[in-house]
Amino acid sequence: MRPQNRTRFTALLLLCFALPLLSGCPGSKNAPPPTPPNALPNTQAGANTALFEEVAEKANVRFKLDNGFNNKFYFIESTPAGCALFDFDNDGYLDALLLQSGSSESPDKVKNRPHSALYHNRGDGTFQEVTQSSGLDKDLGYAHGVASGDYDNDGYTDLFITAYGANHLFHNENGTGKFRDVTQQMGLSKVHSAGFATSAAFGDYNNDGKLDLYVCYYSTWNWSNDKLCADAKGNSDYCSPEIYKPDTHRLYRNDGDHFTDASDEAGISKSEGRGLAVAFIDYDGDGKQDIFVANDMSPNMLWHNLGNGKFEEVAALAGCAYNADGVVMAGMGIGVADYNHTGYESLFVSDFSNKVNALFTLTQGGLFTDKSRQAGKALLATKSYLSFGTSFLDYDADGWADLVVSNGHVNYRIENMPGGITYKEPKQLFHNRGDGTFEEIVDPALKGALSALLLGRGLAVGDYDNDGRLDALAQNQNDNAQLFHNTDKSPHHWVSFKTVGTKSNRDGIHTKFTLEAGGLRQTATVRGGSSYLSASDRRVYFGLGRAESIDRVELVWSSGKRETLTHIAPNKCYIVTEGRGITGELPTKGAGRTNPTKP
Repeated sequence: MRPQNRTRFTALLLLCFALPLLSGCPGSKNAPPPTPPNALPNTQAGANTALFEEVAEKANVRFKLDNGFNNKFYFIESTPAGCALFDFDNDGYLDALLLQSGSSESPDKVKNRPHSALYHNRGDGTFQEVTQSSGLDKDLGYAHGVASGDYDNDGYTDLFITAYGANHLFHNENGTGKFRDVTQQMGLSKVHSAGFATSAAFGDYNNDGKLDLYVCYYSTWNWSNDKLCADAKGNSDYCSPEIYKPDTHRLYRNDGDHFTDASDEAGISKSEGRGLAVAFIDYDGDGKQDIFVANDMSPNMLWHNLGNGKFEEVAALAGCAYNADGVVMAGMGIGVADYNHTGYESLFVSDFSNKVNALFTLTQGGLFTDKSRQAGKALLATKSYLSFGTSFLDYDADGWADLVVSNGHVNYRIENMPGGITYKEPKQLFHNRGDGTFEEIVDPALKGALSALLLGRGLAVGDYDNDGRLDALAQNQNDNAQLFHNTDKSPHHWVSFKTVGTKSNRDGIHTKFTLEAGGLRQTATVRGGSSYLSASDRRVYFGLGRAESIDRVELVWSSGKRETLTHIAPNKCYIVTEGRGITGELPTKGAGRTNPTKP
């Protein structure tokens, strides 16, 4: 610290001790966090009530993820598994899929592998398991990730499930709860490399109105080359990923009646990386979807779409290949949002313990800067955890995207090592202060079940009960899945939109929304991939804070068509059809928030 800065800092501390009631002094416990613009003060903070209530049991979601742990420490056991929140029958309520892995032994040794589980949302806050006879009630292999999307534009959401050895494309049979395996029929049955597929995402990279598919691959590990590794004390433990060679990934072009492997011609197969998460993002605003990939102990990838069916890897040039220290990340999960209202979507990338999760802030011109340190000391607390699933979500509807992170270590004996890092870890919740910084919600009374120590992996976000507050579904290795109901009582308004493309892909993926309300301008895009191994609700959600009306909403579809919506009431979920404007509403429970009462 420079001498003049040290003098100023000392004077400031003396002033704080002399005037203990003065708000804003460093270290003052009485100094309230700033209220984001357009937001009412957080009335929840003094209520001593959990912001997120864990309701899986009460909602009839009873599922336990088994990663096959058997004291052999197979490398593959560290990575699974994901989950999805999606509406398979178009009734307006989000259903749930929880992936199962089971035995980690080679497939020829596995019998009676437990199945993944499909849950239908009853619309009353509870679910009914409908896995039996759904087509998903079979051995899917050692399942990892799921991507959801209407690949054939028939109006129903289909599923792509990654699993070690073989992936699966399931066609949604008209919302009946039946899914038909069309993997071979659609040209996706060929096993790539060792078959260690992780995350996948649907997106329309050539803007032809059909969803293409990107699939991440991790490494060339298999049972025959599995190595025995140990910790510093000589005890058996999982190997570092650097022991195994990274792999190339796959890009499949949707040609209507089948998918074509376009990896070579697109240039995707030119780079290797231990891929764990993927998201489509138009980082340079040219109307063509680029692809960001979070890699584990290999540089992240940013595939720049050249517009001719080819991509160029530019992560290093764009500033998102490495963290702020120029060090390769253990990239696990991806969150995407315009968290600072610049009009550009930034990236949050979860990382290993003793490293700070990266906040790659996007600026005009398509350059990223890791702002994790400038975002406040709260994000520095991520160093104590190993983070996987993550998502931006405006949990209190104040108009500023907050963050939720699922944590859990991979080193079985990490607690035997110095540093105070645990094997099972809590989830983290960060509140966006509206000034470019975040504040971690650490009070267990407020965090509720987010504080539970578990091996967190997959995480999906969505408003499952349509009450206007975003909820979350989480997978935990060798433990029960969690369904977090958002109980925030702040009297803020909200609005959300479900897109239906006509010239664009039917899901309206990549449609960009710009909303103006209460003097605040917000942007959001219908997501194509994010988090870790998981698929979140596709509906675009905006918290409105205290704004009781919406001035205007502008849409830019992936086809290039622009539309403007006006005279929109808050606290509703609208269906927006390309070229036709608002064509309907989904059932909601949040209209009562128009005249909120104090909790």
